[in-house]
Amino acid sequence: MRTLRVITNQTCNQNCAFCDARRPAEDPELVARSRVLARLVEARGAQTLVLTGGEPTLRRDLPSLVRAARELGAGRVVLETNATLIDAGRAARLREAGLGLARVHLPGWASVYESVTRDPGSFPAALAGMRALTEGGIELEVATPLVRRVAPQIASLPQQLAESALPVRQWILCWPTSGPAPGELLDPETAAATLIAAEAAARRAGLRTSLAEDAAVPPCLLPAPGRLAHLFRLTPGGSERPGFRRVAACDACRLRDRCPGFPSGALDRHPEPRVDPIASDALRRRFSTPTDIDAQVAAELVQDEVERSTGESQPRIVRINFACNQACAFCFVSTHLPAAPTRAIETAISDIASKGRPVILSGGEPTLNPRLVDFVRLAKNRGAPVIDLQTNAVRLAEPPLADTLVAAGVTHFFISLHGPTAAISDAITGAPGTFERTVLGIDRAVATGAMVRLNFVFCRQNFAAFPDHVDFVARRWPTVELVLSFVARSSDVVPASRELIPSYSEMLPALAEGLRRAEVKELSIGGLDTMCGIPACLIPESLSHLWPSVTLAPDVGRGEFVQPEICAGCERRDTCFGVRRGYVDLYGACELRPIHAARPEL
Repeated sequence: MRTLRVITNQTCNQNCAFCDARRPAEDPELVARSRVLARLVEARGAQTLVLTGGEPTLRRDLPSLVRAARELGAGRVVLETNATLIDAGRAARLREAGLGLARVHLPGWASVYESVTRDPGSFPAALAGMRALTEGGIELEVATPLVRRVAPQIASLPQQLAESALPVRQWILCWPTSGPAPGELLDPETAAATLIAAEAAARRAGLRTSLAEDAAVPPCLLPAPGRLAHLFRLTPGGSERPGFRRVAACDACRLRDRCPGFPSGALDRHPEPRVDPIASDALRRRFSTPTDIDAQVAAELVQDEVERSTGESQPRIVRINFACNQACAFCFVSTHLPAAPTRAIETAISDIASKGRPVILSGGEPTLNPRLVDFVRLAKNRGAPVIDLQTNAVRLAEPPLADTLVAAGVTHFFISLHGPTAAISDAITGAPGTFERTVLGIDRAVATGAMVRLNFVFCRQNFAAFPDHVDFVARRWPTVELVLSFVARSSDVVPASRELIPSYSEMLPALAEGLRRAEVKELSIGGLDTMCGIPACLIPESLSHLWPSVTLAPDVGRGEFVQPEICAGCERRDTCFGVRRGYVDLYGACELRPIHAARPEL
């Protein structure tokens, strides 16, 4: 994404010790309106243009600069500010001029904030400014520096933000590595540890987090980089960035074509940081993002789902956010993305519901969105006959959320549970301790009386436990439907690895035994005929009656699925998606058998 920064001025009404941008007086040439406009002309056509300082709101003509940036073709204008000088009137003028997003400097809460900014009494003004921005229709991000004075309290900041009820779009963490007070700067290892603590706290609070591109902690400093891949925005060709340098270990890193290395200031003070280069192709994919984040958010906001009664694909799934409080390796959702603008989410829900179609609210993890109940009410008011919530149910464990959602209009819960024990489930979700909360959340969802379906994704770690999973579900929730999905490389986010994706031949014995137990226990089974299911010829003969006879539309799934030559004479070819391309790349198509031939024994 082409992002350009324009410095509007260099003075600031605050005095953070680590800041190297603030100057005691303005440079008349730099702040001259003609000079700033010239910079805006240079930035013509930028997808994102950032107005920064110093403190830009010290300029009285700031709204006219925003307007000029938009008239020159900037796709989005972002204001970096401490917000202490913004009131309702000024926010309105900025919004009218075309400002869509404010990124507010928030180096702590209450007394910590004022200790860092060295601006007594300023914290209430910052909160008031942030509220004025959001009430004026400007989206809000907050940015916090990883510095020594902030580090001990940084893990408390996400919860404090959540309790403030400020609609923060995302939390941006930056690592200053040069400045007038070297004692405030963190060494690489401490910066990485602080980042890990901050992200964990943000995940608990449901706060979307990312790293500032110009002040990022490199992935190679993290002991488990894959868990924090969603923080990074590494794009192909992004390895050359001013102010960054590499170390010798970078030559062996799989991210060397998109990661610029270390901030130069960090290497000036710590020339030999301890790093572990990224060697995995799977991790390389998880760290990669397209060039335009906003375009990807718009593209992934709504997803089609096949209507089996007609064989056609229609828009149904609305991803109200992308962040998640779990980290399943097989998840195909771009969990690194920020949530779509609220207006875009509302429009998507209204469009689907007003046509009388079911609305599926999904994520990431949709219960992390503070406006979830509002979105449910909107879908109901617009006429959606079914409102289905796709969730891991971790937050449903907190009363009275499940009851509130059903009262607002939720008719179905689609809940992911990938194993019968904490050891299996927590290993798959990468979120220790969440199995027990999911189980309690399912209890609460079932108690509401809504339809509950439990999704089990077959993967290397759990397929052998499927029969025990059937026993567990039938014993605790006998009225639910158990939906079966099969791990697949449905996008580059999912590793193309046999360590994650078992073959059908490996899975089929456990599948058959689990299905046998489900039949005995009268537990309802679904999902085998969906895009996340398996080819028709591999479904046990005893369940063949469940396969729909409706012919699929010719273009449904054809980019992602193939029907190899062996499928040519199959009598269910027109009702079956076939097999995913990613699976064929791993295992071929030799396990398939056309239906008119002898069925394989399970």
